Amino acid sequence: MARSWTLRHSIVLTLLLCLALTGYAGWQLLSAPAIPRLQQASLLQRPLPLAEFELLDHQQQPFTNANLLGHWHLISYGYSYCPDICPLTLAKLSSLQLQLAQWPEFSPLQLVFYSVDPNRDRPDVLAQYVDFFAGEITGVVANPRLPARAAAFEHSLGLQVQIDALDIARGDYPVNHGVLLYLLNPQAELQAVFTPIRQYNKVPEYDAELLLQDYLSIRRYVAAQ
Repeated sequence: MARSWTLRHSIVLTLLLCLALTGYAGWQLLSAPAIPRLQQASLLQRPLPLAEFELLDHQQQPFTNANLLGHWHLISYGYSYCPDICPLTLAKLSSLQLQLAQWPEFSPLQLVFYSVDPNRDRPDVLAQYVDFFAGEITGVVANPRLPARAAAFEHSLGLQVQIDALDIARGDYPVNHGVLLYLLNPQAELQAVFTPIRQYNKVPEYDAELLLQDYLSIRRYVAAQ
């Protein structure tokens, strides 16, 4: 009889524990912030750290993972000779940066422009280029002495770049590259990726208002976690 009671007691305790765990899991789901509905961005539920890299900024200073710590960063990439997509995107990002002054709790947002054309975009060239835009933009490019460290940066973000070697030899050449934007959190981890609007026979571009809305939604979601 005592053994039977002990068995029943054990079963009841196990059921109560299962109910408690189920209730706790349900409470966590209900209390967790809702994933925001984004229009030009995809949010990573688990931020991804970047591989160790080292670049040169437009002031010819080393730019590493440590430079990304402590602030939110939005990274774009391209080249200074780009005729349309790059300047258009940087102008939109500059506008975004300036608008964020209305939301001091979500600023500053640091802007970084990575050149995929190190043959022409030396640091001094980048310094002149980023100065054209209203926002504060840090231009960065591969250190010619550390090509593997630049490759690590590109691979971490999955940058898409294509340059014809024959065109480089001629000196005047186009660079085919992607148009994604990469949002990094203050831990220097990839938090979200922005994708431009694509229309037939038109240059891919970002809607400035949607950029702002998505960025604020991401920041509010992360802050609520």
